[in-house]
Amino acid sequence: MYTGDDLRRLAGPAQPRPATGVRLLEDLRTVVDQPPGAVLVLTGEASLRATGYRLEVVLRDAGAAGAAALVLTAPVEVARSAAALAERAGVALLAAPDGTELAGLVVAVERAIAGDAADALVRAEKAVRGVLAAAGAPERMAAEAGAALGVEVAADFSAQERDDHLGRATRIVLKLAELAAAAGPSEEAPARSRAQVLTELLVAPEKQAQELAPRARTLGLPVDGWHVVLRMEGPEPYALLDTLATRAARLVRELVGPEWSVAMADGALIVVRTSAHDPGRAGLRAAARDAALLLERVRPAGADLRCGVSTAHQGLLGLRTSASEARTAVRRGSSALTTYDLAGLDRMLEEWYSSDAAQQAVRELLQPIMEQKKAGLLLEILRAYLDHHGSPARAAEEVRMHRNAVSRNVRRIEELLQADLDDPQQRLALQLACRAARV
Repeated sequence: MYTGDDLRRLAGPAQPRPATGVRLLEDLRTVVDQPPGAVLVLTGEASLRATGYRLEVVLRDAGAAGAAALVLTAPVEVARSAAALAERAGVALLAAPDGTELAGLVVAVERAIAGDAADALVRAEKAVRGVLAAAGAPERMAAEAGAALGVEVAADFSAQERDDHLGRATRIVLKLAELAAAAGPSEEAPARSRAQVLTELLVAPEKQAQELAPRARTLGLPVDGWHVVLRMEGPEPYALLDTLATRAARLVRELVGPEWSVAMADGALIVVRTSAHDPGRAGLRAAARDAALLLERVRPAGADLRCGVSTAHQGLLGLRTSASEARTAVRRGSSALTTYDLAGLDRMLEEWYSSDAAQQAVRELLQPIMEQKKAGLLLEILRAYLDHHGSPARAAEEVRMHRNAVSRNVRRIEELLQADLDDPQQRLALQLACRAARV
């Protein structure tokens, strides 16, 4: 469908007289008899006859009649004298696109003049296309909307209020423009959507995550592949997340091979490395090298950033398992980069601890410690002490305390648990419980 904005201005005032109606003319002699405010559309033959001095005569007659505009529907050369005359007569000289169907043009102009609902709808559709194409650039979005709607739109997406079809269409388009501006550049929208869905897949309950899988596939997330998860955390994760995510998203575009996805979840940056097939041990070593590169490139200067790397698992549930392994790795590790326990101890502990009976046993065994104000610190001291074969000095190095403080806390733990840490069976049970609780 045509709109009045499909017409190209050749000459005449930028703000012509208000239009009151439209007339289709074949006889140039009838121009002077038309009502004031009319938009005069000349047929193709009439337009071809309106050349040279005849165009100037037609413009004088249109000015005398008080016409708002004169529309040419065939190619006509406009001399400088005719352009100057159109300006003086106050008549906008317009040209219709090549191949214009006259009946459609007349109806469109009539609708535009009357504020018709169909015309408003056509304008709104054109405005929406322009707004979405310019998303991320508010001034250009406002210009696109204004040009399509035929109204003046400010950079803050405000326009003069009017209570008609075009006014309602304008309000709808400008609300969409506000949302599009907030969303950012259109080329980034798919990546943001994928990141949001990936976050939901990782943190939602399992049933809900299964329901999200079709949407993830539609957005191009390779949920059915083999996933290795890289998890990055800092002492103040939320203060770093936006910076890390932006840098990581930019960097993974440069990496070749597996597909990459970036999201923020659970106070950490999650980077997923997905392959079509099981990457094996060689793939896991490559993932660790990629993690080291990412860590080096995205870490802000002076930031205490740590990264955990999972093993590979397939499918949606495998993705969630890999995310869990990466969390375990980053929280168990004492260095900047830690890979999940490939020997399988952490995996066995996770499988064992997933049962209700095991969780109940661990809770009962550690309950006296968990009731204390500094339960987390006491558990770390106990785990380090047991892992270092009862050496207060080596445990003190790991938890960064004086060895005498470690010894005092170990004696307190023995009293709380009423345990004998020299008994091998009690030592083993407590060591497994501490590791399981940490996992």
